[in-house]
Amino acid sequence: MEIDAQTGFFLYLFGWLVLLGVCWGRELWRVKIYDWALSEGRVCICEDCHFAFLIKSGESVARCPRCDEMCTLRKRY
Repeated sequence: MEIDAQTGFFLYLFGWLVLLGVCWGRELWRVKIYDWALSEGRVCICEDCHFAFLIKSGESVARCPRCDEMCTLRKRY
């Protein structure tokens, strides 16, 4: 089976474009899976030491990692 230079170059270029498309699609998928957004509802500020830290979205009470004091998350409207 013989391949002329023009067909070989086309196959080479096509292979690189497919590889680039796969890498781009994988990156979009990876960003979507591992992306996390910070919202004000998950930021808690300790009233004693004024340390800001993240808490899970379903929690309303957490312990401050700096001073180990109980902190409550108040809803802001």
